Amino acid sequence: MSVLSTIVVDVEKFFKNTATDAEKFAVAFWKLFKKSPSALQSVENFLTRVSPEIVAVVAVVDSAAEPEVAAALATAETAVAAVQAAATAATTGTSLLSNLEALEADIPTLLTGLDIKDTTLKATITKIATLIASEAKVLIPAVESWVAQLKSSSTATTTAA
Repeated sequence: MSVLSTIVVDVEKFFKNTATDAEKFAVAFWKLFKKSPSALQSVENFLTRVSPEIVAVVAVVDSAAEPEVAAALATAETAVAAVQAAATAATTGTSLLSNLEALEADIPTLLTGLDIKDTTLKATITKIATLIASEAKVLIPAVESWVAQLKSSSTATTTAA
C-alpha cells in the first residue's frame, strides 16, 4: 500500500463517525479522568492528528508536477507549526487563539482552491482541509473560553493585590 493510500484510508476512517476528533478526545478524556480536557490538551490532540497527515502528503507530492500544491502544503505545515509553538508557549492563550483562527480561516481555502491534476491527491487534500476546518471550529470556542478564564483570573489577582 502506498503512503498516499494509507493517508486516504486513515482520513476516511476518521470521517466515518459524525463527531470530530476533538469531540471524541473530550469524551474519551472524560471517561478516563471524569473531567473535561483543557483547551491545551484538545489542541495537542488536534495537532497530533493533523500534523502527520500533512507531513505524509508533503512527502508524496511531486513538487515539479504540482508546484502550487507543494507550496500550499508548505504553508499548511508552517501554520500547524505556529499553532504547535503557540500551544507549547501558551500563557495567555491569545497567540494560540489567533493562530488557530488563522489556521481555520486560511488553510482550507488555500488547500481546496488549488488546481490539482492528480484526482486522488485532490481528494486527499480536500479531506485534510475539511479535517483542519472542522477541528479548528470545535477548538476555537474552547480556547476562547480558556483565554477568558485566564483574563478573569489575572484581573482578579491584580484587583486583590
